[in-house]
Amino acid sequence: MSRSSTAPGPLIDAPQRSLTQAGEQHPLRASCQVVEATVDVAVGYWSSLATAVWMKTTHPHHAASLKAAIMGAQASSPSRKVWLLQIVTPEAIVPDTRSRSALAAMLSSVDGIVSHSAVIHIGSGFHASLVRSIVTGLNALGRQQFPHCVFGSIEEGVAWLATHGLPDRAAAHHDLSAFHEAAVAGQLTSVRT
Repeated sequence: MSRSSTAPGPLIDAPQRSLTQAGEQHPLRASCQVVEATVDVAVGYWSSLATAVWMKTTHPHHAASLKAAIMGAQASSPSRKVWLLQIVTPEAIVPDTRSRSALAAMLSSVDGIVSHSAVIHIGSGFHASLVRSIVTGLNALGRQQFPHCVFGSIEEGVAWLATHGLPDRAAAHHDLSAFHEAAVAGQLTSVRT
């Protein structure tokens, strides 16, 4: 099955899930739209919020999936502003040159649509430094005008986005945590495998 890289909208609806971590329930709401879910990446959106969880290898076509999520969030957002939050797991492999170029070009193409972008690095030490370096490189390549910052937790990233207009901080934190947990657990499905 093929789809346009700029077509807004989901490929599937995410099923409702209930995940438990440290005694907390994080149900994944049915309003979450999953664009792509593989062992490498999970990409989705809710109204005004697009997300990606980078888990293994980043391929150039993942940039198109992330753009589809951003466009879907824009289409479903009353404000038409989109906040972007990406999560990089410790197992994620550094993207190759083609993948970095594709991501930079995509980020540049959504200038004027994305209000602010947060990247969450799950990890510390060298891995965290590497993620910061990659984000700096993508900023230089893409030259997007929206602010793009790196944080150490979903909570910190959502708090920063909320100070820049992201509505309903608590719901966003809950939704992003549930999406991250479902992605890492392999509980999201999409038409891509």
